[in-house]
Amino acid sequence: MDVQGSQYHLIDGKADWGRCLDATTGAPLASAWPAGDDALASLTSSWEYDVQTEALRLRRETPLFRRAGRVEPVDRAQRRGADRDAAGYWYWISPDRRGILRRASGAWHSDAWWSVDDLAAACTCGTTADPGGFAGTCTCGPVDVLLAGLCVTTRDYLLAGYIGGGESGLLVFDLRGGGAPLRMPWRDVAFDPWDLARTSDGGALVLDRSSGRYWSLDEQLRLRAVVPQHPIGFSPAAGGDPIVITSPAIPRAVPITDSGGVPVHPISIEAGPAGMVLLLLDSDADHAYSRVLCYAQDTLRWEASLENAVAVIDEKDPNGTANLFSLRAQDFAYQDSGAPLTETGMIFFADAEGDQVVAFHLDEPETGALTAQDDFLPLRRWGARAIVATSDALWYDYDEPSDTRWVSVQVYGEYRFVPSASLVTPVDFGSVTTSDGIAQSVDGGPFDSRIPRCVWHRLLLDASLPSGATLRVRARACDDPETIESQDWLVQPTPYLRSDGSELPFADPWLSQRGDLNDPVPLPDGMGTWELLFQQVTGRYLQVELSVTGPGQATPLVKSLRAWYPRFSYVTRYLPAVYAEHDEPTHFLERFLANQEGLYTALEEKIEHSALLLDARTAPVADLPWLAGWFGLAVDPQWNLQQRRYLVGNVDRFYRLRGTPIGLVATLRVYLDGTVDETVFAGGATTAGGIRVAERFLTRDIVDPSLGTSTETTSGTTSGTTSETTSDTTSGTPTDAADGPLRRAREAAHRFDVLVPSCITDATLDMVRRIIEQSKPAHTLYRLRRYYQLFVVGQARLGVDSELGDGARFQPITIGQSTLQGGYLAAPYPFNLTDRVVSDRDRLGSFPKL
Repeated sequence: MDVQGSQYHLIDGKADWGRCLDATTGAPLASAWPAGDDALASLTSSWEYDVQTEALRLRRETPLFRRAGRVEPVDRAQRRGADRDAAGYWYWISPDRRGILRRASGAWHSDAWWSVDDLAAACTCGTTADPGGFAGTCTCGPVDVLLAGLCVTTRDYLLAGYIGGGESGLLVFDLRGGGAPLRMPWRDVAFDPWDLARTSDGGALVLDRSSGRYWSLDEQLRLRAVVPQHPIGFSPAAGGDPIVITSPAIPRAVPITDSGGVPVHPISIEAGPAGMVLLLLDSDADHAYSRVLCYAQDTLRWEASLENAVAVIDEKDPNGTANLFSLRAQDFAYQDSGAPLTETGMIFFADAEGDQVVAFHLDEPETGALTAQDDFLPLRRWGARAIVATSDALWYDYDEPSDTRWVSVQVYGEYRFVPSASLVTPVDFGSVTTSDGIAQSVDGGPFDSRIPRCVWHRLLLDASLPSGATLRVRARACDDPETIESQDWLVQPTPYLRSDGSELPFADPWLSQRGDLNDPVPLPDGMGTWELLFQQVTGRYLQVELSVTGPGQATPLVKSLRAWYPRFSYVTRYLPAVYAEHDEPTHFLERFLANQEGLYTALEEKIEHSALLLDARTAPVADLPWLAGWFGLAVDPQWNLQQRRYLVGNVDRFYRLRGTPIGLVATLRVYLDGTVDETVFAGGATTAGGIRVAERFLTRDIVDPSLGTSTETTSGTTSGTTSETTSDTTSGTPTDAADGPLRRAREAAHRFDVLVPSCITDATLDMVRRIIEQSKPAHTLYRLRRYYQLFVVGQARLGVDSELGDGARFQPITIGQSTLQGGYLAAPYPFNLTDRVVSDRDRLGSFPKL
């Protein structure tokens, strides 16, 4: 309620907008915002809710790029496998499938890294003549093979499948140690490697497309196997479980079948979330679209279809009509996080009929609920070899005329939106179900003023209208909610953009759009609070219709709606009744004086709510320095908004603790740790690596007066981190037995050390020093040190002022570069490899069991 007694109904947030009705279909907008994979539902409304801006907008459409002329699906034989190692080197199989090409990160050209001909060159069988006429059996294996499938494990092993010469298996390249590849033949089983994928635990997945199965390798590149168990006819005399004996482990593959138990032939494999395995199935005679299977623990967990999975616009359609598209994928990739989209759990499908990627969000990994994303991800000159997901991006092979390079997939910035949309506020907001299962009506709906013949006042919209966009409003009102839908709509004036922001005092609905609060960016044109004065809208109940149009490449945003009632009329309140009698039918005087009423009411509202300026939680950002100045506090711009509000809001507590160790630690924790709750005043370090204050008198020497002499040395001063310029050294000089310990105790009482983590930067350290200067007592001296700088015998209390453990400061010693006290002797290669099996270091019996 404002100072004039007017109130407002509010629509704000996804739940409120979801209860509004689409003017075309009459259905609630929330019904077109499915949580699952119902792409058809998303086409029933032209509205969608943008979570990032927290505003309603026009539905974004995904363009479907098609090449000129007849579109032919890409050839499956073009997929040969590719991957990138930790150093940024790309590896992929050559076009003739007889070699592996490599391209360094940032290099201009690729080079031939390895070839099948190297197998023949490395084979020495039969090169030495035996004078006795005998010849040994050649163990080199076939040398004329073809490669298929490639991946690089997280332990830097490159795996490539091979087949030919009556043998098939994997070639294992050690990217760290180098040397010839290790041959891993598949014996006694038919094996046709087609696709390989790394797993997060250092292993790999191998897809056997011909046989319709996949194999799993662990981090030691051993086949995962099952151990048969056989109970025997003996059991313990005292009872219990029967004795079971085990047979040797039998490596086995996982047969791939769909939900109907029908064997299928997948074309790609990926490691999914939580150790699951994702498989992409090609379309067949029964399915003109791709499907995805998810296996967990050798069991089919779920199956997802890409039939009518995404709503797109065909660029060849002159009308630009959105329609549902069934996706037939050439390849796919799974990504937990990273570019090009910021959401986690993304599956990217490369369209086999067009040069683009369609992204799906895996909403529920346990059930396979997929939601198509609206981002347009084009592939320019895609070579159709593979798409590869890494921790930072999604990559594809850019097929140059003379070479191949790998570029990241980027979201195409030119969006397409539906041209227009309309909605109406609901007559009844319905009910919600509470946690105890009881249905309760939603407060505030319908728009009920509870005043018969109420004159509705203003409509305020926090909205953004880009250039070329329009916003139209119609309204109707009556005293009977049953007949409101039969009333005629009344066209309202075009809303105008308020120059002073929201009518709510000191409110900024677009605060999240201003960027850095220390250096805010101006809002774009058309973004702010739009206002109109209701015309001839009289009745207890109100219904509003919003219609927006956009230029196609941009969309209006509607963040919130406020309908004010009843009208505070200057004509009826301040002028004689004769003016109101002759102000019909256009109400010119009413509309004319509404300009002054809106101006004065906004000023009176700010005066009425001026207490908001005195509360650090609600004061505008620009007024925080003014509020802090009341207490003689200068807030540094390096502090973020949350820290500044907490510091100003609790300035009395900080001032009462000023000059004490608890107060100093509390202030530093607010700045360094970002802690803005009551725990900052608990005192001491609550976590490892926290801020600590070591008072010097707690580490003073205990001297027996009977000795007659004493020696105290304060050393360990480090350059660049000391604020105490004097040293306390008394050595070799006889002093009074009673005066020496007392003098040193008095001096130690005014000195202290501030310990901060080793990882903070020098700029942050300077800010910490300024905080200490303002917080410490004037007569005290201090030293600002990182943890390792105070680890000196006689100055640090073990476990209190120090921490033991691995530190980043100590690194393996490098001859000619490291200092003896700054590092440690490391084991030589290969004994320093912690994720490899090393001969003469590891025992076979210590390996994990299969």
